[in-house]
Amino acid sequence: MDAVRQKTGQGTSAKAGYSREQIAGALAVEMKRVSETRKCTKRTAARLAIKNIIRADILEPGDLLPSEKELTGILGVSLGTVQAALGQLKALGAISRRRGDGSRVTDHEPFDQSVWHFKFLAKSDRSPLRIKDELLKIETTSSVGVWSQYLGKSDKYLRIWRRLTMRDGTTVGAEMFLDHNAAYALATIDESELRMANIRPYLEETLGIATRGATHNVKAVTLDEAIAVEYDLNRTEVYFEIHAKAHSPTGQPVYFQRIFVSTSRCILEF
Repeated sequence: MDAVRQKTGQGTSAKAGYSREQIAGALAVEMKRVSETRKCTKRTAARLAIKNIIRADILEPGDLLPSEKELTGILGVSLGTVQAALGQLKALGAISRRRGDGSRVTDHEPFDQSVWHFKFLAKSDRSPLRIKDELLKIETTSSVGVWSQYLGKSDKYLRIWRRLTMRDGTTVGAEMFLDHNAAYALATIDESELRMANIRPYLEETLGIATRGATHNVKAVTLDEAIAVEYDLNRTEVYFEIHAKAHSPTGQPVYFQRIFVSTSRCILEF
């Protein structure tokens, strides 16, 4: 993306100074790169391409994305694929979509109730935390712990591990556990399918696993060495340890989520 970082003051549609042609070029290049380097669906590749140029500040808060029709040509996908990718970005909070106005980059990318069942706010100014980068991996584990107490006894569990870096430098460690028998299909997908995505609607749309509510437990802790090393967190700080127990419309356990975030960097709002 280095070439497109050269800004221009003529014919621009973004506050960063990138022309519509440069934005389209960056999207096309990123779509090609993602498609060639990841075994993911076209919908996921389109979502990641758009998200990556937002992360690179080629599109900034308030900027208007190319129209759906333009995106089909730029990304080389169908209108339905574009709409699905934009819908995922909206669910994550990365963009807003309004009839007559198109799709715009939001001035925040909150960890709100649609993603985490609660909000993370920066302690400095109470603004919603925005994702800058994310590491994610999907693995199968036979380990037992607080998650197995909620999900029930099983030979195997599916674990979705995430390490997120916020725009302000805050690091969030998170892990989600599901019963392997219910979510075994996740073990075979490319991890990029879930990267920078809202996992809850993905579970419902793809696997038919619906979530309709959750209970929470929050405590302040100092991290043990294993967790601090795994998520590259600071053992000298105090962290919120959040447990979320999500359930189905019928009250059956769906997943157990554990999240670690510094008490000195953020505020939790339920």
